[in-house]
Amino acid sequence: MNQQQNPTATGQEPGPSLSRTDRNDPGAVAAAPVHCGRIIPVRTLDFSEVQDRVNHAVAQAAVEGRRVHACECGFLQETPLPEGAVPAIVPDGESMLFRPFFTRRILAAAGRVETAEWSFDQALADAGPLVSWNAQEQAQRLCALDADLEAERWRLDQAVEALRDELRLAVRHGVPISLLARETALDEADVQELLRPADVPAGLRGNETGPALAAAC
Repeated sequence: MNQQQNPTATGQEPGPSLSRTDRNDPGAVAAAPVHCGRIIPVRTLDFSEVQDRVNHAVAQAAVEGRRVHACECGFLQETPLPEGAVPAIVPDGESMLFRPFFTRRILAAAGRVETAEWSFDQALADAGPLVSWNAQEQAQRLCALDADLEAERWRLDQAVEALRDELRLAVRHGVPISLLARETALDEADVQELLRPADVPAGLRGNETGPALAAAC
């Protein structure tokens, strides 16, 4: 989503682009991006965004440690969050309005976990017979099965981590643990286990949090 500047016709080297983001250094503090001749502000969730396209882009950037800048013309650009910063993507006083938005994302993430679990179970169930009179053939079957199971386990782990990221983002923005549990078809204890303290920035733990996050920690 980054805008690039072209060298001038005079052949001179272009100066540093204010709208360029170094995506390889997530801890860097990027210069304020510019578009349409002015600095473009950080975008938060917008309740009037009917199709939620930009809202989902904002939320996805937040779980990945970035923020979205939005120009009035529709141009979007991501920049890395300063190291240690906690993304706040809900406008002040509007947390209740966005509970359905967060729960939809969590429900989708939980569905991906369920799909990954099914795929892992199928890899186990579909494994061909491993017993063979040929030792080399049996070793090859074992190696193939191990590779398939490792790949499926990796997909499952990735899906669980994505669900944890979505839960953490929702809790930070005031979604109750009870609602998260209901949307994911998990017990509240399971949700709290996913929201282990190590996943939550230190500034949001204990007495410094709202009731929902304090319960999760």
